[in-house]
Amino acid sequence: MKNPVSRRHFLRGFGGVALGLPFLEALAPRRAQAQESAIQRFGVFYACNGVDMSRWFPNGAYGLLTEQHLAGTANDALLPFVSKLLIPRGLHMAPRSGGRDPGGGDDHGRCMAQKLTAYPAALTGGLATGPSIDYLLAQAINPGPEGARRPALNLMVGRPNGFAGLDYISYSGPGQAIAAVNNPWNAYASLVSLNTVTNESAEARDRILLRRQSVLDLVQTQFERLRRLPLSSNDTQKLDMHFTAVREVEVQVSATGLACLDPDIEARGTPFRGSATLAIEEPQYPAVADLQVDIFALALACDMTRVATLHFDRGSGGPTFRWDGMVHTYNHHKLSHGKVRDDCFGESTAGGCDNVAGFQDMLFDIDRWHQRKLARLLGRLDAYVEADGRTVLDNSAILYANEMSDGKLHSFMDLPFIIAGSAGGRLRQKLYFPLGPEGQTDKSAPHNRLLNTIMNVMGVQSDWFGVPEGMGGATMQGGVYDELLV
Repeated sequence: MKNPVSRRHFLRGFGGVALGLPFLEALAPRRAQAQESAIQRFGVFYACNGVDMSRWFPNGAYGLLTEQHLAGTANDALLPFVSKLLIPRGLHMAPRSGGRDPGGGDDHGRCMAQKLTAYPAALTGGLATGPSIDYLLAQAINPGPEGARRPALNLMVGRPNGFAGLDYISYSGPGQAIAAVNNPWNAYASLVSLNTVTNESAEARDRILLRRQSVLDLVQTQFERLRRLPLSSNDTQKLDMHFTAVREVEVQVSATGLACLDPDIEARGTPFRGSATLAIEEPQYPAVADLQVDIFALALACDMTRVATLHFDRGSGGPTFRWDGMVHTYNHHKLSHGKVRDDCFGESTAGGCDNVAGFQDMLFDIDRWHQRKLARLLGRLDAYVEADGRTVLDNSAILYANEMSDGKLHSFMDLPFIIAGSAGGRLRQKLYFPLGPEGQTDKSAPHNRLLNTIMNVMGVQSDWFGVPEGMGGATMQGGVYDELLV
């Protein structure tokens, strides 16, 4: 991504067709006033299995989040965004797993089904028994008429497990799982309407490309009218710089005008066209991850959707990491447990349940790899500057969530969460804050209340999130975490 200061994308409206103009002195009222507010967006970045808890959370005291807090942790890739991070601590999943609250599925299945729904998994099949936050927010804030709003974008890196309760994080209702798209070509083609082309010939493809129009050409008249105003030399320079920058990085739209085309994503995604098998082969995992992250960012920035999720592989599974300096022998799930056998967890070494030598360092490397992908997403979103002067990241709430905390213990407590972006100035930033006690406790700070907080931050008034009060577990709470709000 090019320098966001000199190459600003002012995107609003579906497909990025409209452009915001630089804030000109000649048009400014005497009292300072911000430009029109940009839209809000919500995204989820979800990693499966557990993390190396000893090096995941910030180092240091609660309060102002500094670079020193992140240095040497799994989150050190997020150092460039430290001023835009909110890291709550002490949250536990609600309803709880481990047999504490009603529901079906094993611990992995419960954590997958419940993390974005706060509804228990079904006794049969393990699917969530209620809708997820991404679905509900898409129904509330996405473009489109009431009752027919565009759906959230749901992406995946990796292969489904085949056991339904472990494969999904998004739901439209009880037992209604939403399958995430794990082929980046399919995801991109759907977004930019390439899948509407039935004739696969080069001629048909060229017709789409030729019909694309420069966004700048669409607002040429507006630019010329501004140039005729009695502008100061400073205003003239701003306008000329903006004109040049937009021409240089013009947002390209399809023949329908309803999508942003990105030649780089298209070129990298083309090998996966028509190849479902290639997209799930482990050697392709890093390439697919980068593509899905970039498609996620493009979709939010171009207002193709205002809600998106991305999850890495599946519960009780995951790839064997053999790239980017990692040469592991065992897959992510086994390293999360620290054991070779899937039925071994906890600290027991009886019956052949010995620890894998060096598993914590290998798990730490996986954690850092995931966070580098999160940093890629945040960097992309932060490179788009909107009409209100904030970046797309500033106007978003990007929730990082992990299936479990300590994988050896199958723990649903002291969960790793990060919120990046302030949702347009509504969430506190640069903060490490204790909502509950650290460690293995579920006495306070249920995560269903965090989801309810996000609902309200995104403009959806809600007193409660998840399974109705009294039906899902004693630790669930209503209301919001006021401590996280501006």
